[in-house]
Amino acid sequence: MSLLRSLWRSMETINTTTLQNASTTDDCNMHCRMILITLYSVVLLGGTTGTIIMSRMMVKRHSQSIIATIVFNIIVLHCILLASLPFRLSYYVSVSWKFGPFTCRVVSSVIYGHMYLTFVFYTAIIIVRLLIYFKKLQMQQLQKYHAVVLSIVIWMVGSLIFLPVFFLQYGTDPSYSKQRCFEFHRDLERDEFITMNYCMIVVMITTVVTLFLLQMAVIIQLTMALWPDMWAHQEFRAQIKSCFFLLVIVVCFIPHHAFRVHFIQRWKDNSKLVLYNEVCIALTTVCCLDMLCFISGVTH
Repeated sequence: MSLLRSLWRSMETINTTTLQNASTTDDCNMHCRMILITLYSVVLLGGTTGTIIMSRMMVKRHSQSIIATIVFNIIVLHCILLASLPFRLSYYVSVSWKFGPFTCRVVSSVIYGHMYLTFVFYTAIIIVRLLIYFKKLQMQQLQKYHAVVLSIVIWMVGSLIFLPVFFLQYGTDPSYSKQRCFEFHRDLERDEFITMNYCMIVVMITTVVTLFLLQMAVIIQLTMALWPDMWAHQEFRAQIKSCFFLLVIVVCFIPHHAFRVHFIQRWKDNSKLVLYNEVCIALTTVCCLDMLCFISGVTH
């Protein structure tokens, strides 16, 4: 709390001339910035604590399962995102970007890359467990190299998709101010970016709905078969853990994509939507707190 009070005092003493020179459409007011600073501070503190403790636990346990390997990939993604958060906090506290336009594009793209790659790895865990349940996959058949190959493929495909988009096109409009950052919404005037956004929205929501229906069917089936001692069975607990990943996706990722549909259509008519969009993007980083939940589960 003392840290948040200090940040609040720093924000109140910001040079008002800087605020007046900012674009009215793009300006993030005090209330919006306080929400963003609070969110990113909590994620930075909790996420860093969770990833460090979880990493140490995994090293001690020497687990070589496919699930453990996927979780390790998620930890790496979280570390990359957490390393970018101090840049975001610095910007929202000072209301001025001091690290150059290229760094701005990199930091801005990291949050999207993290969101989509984390979503893919979450989905991979859920699908692997469903395949095992439906006897389409035997746990004994899965070797560590299967998980390594899967991880390499996901990273390569993700890089081939996101790197050309974010580093060659995203945020390259010369009209963007060098003193402002994370405000590349004018790219949505380009048809290719609109199409890409709609495709990602459809893919994510369709995937979540499909997996949710399958997961609920499996859990109901297991509950009926194992009642009343279902919690004593590892298979039931594994499927419940898969629900946790779906819950993280729904809470952290779906609000951004649901709001994105409205934002793409209306951002020109309502400048406040830019602020709401930034808050929705910040919400996606809360998934970094998942490691704290894993730690409590492992301890229990």
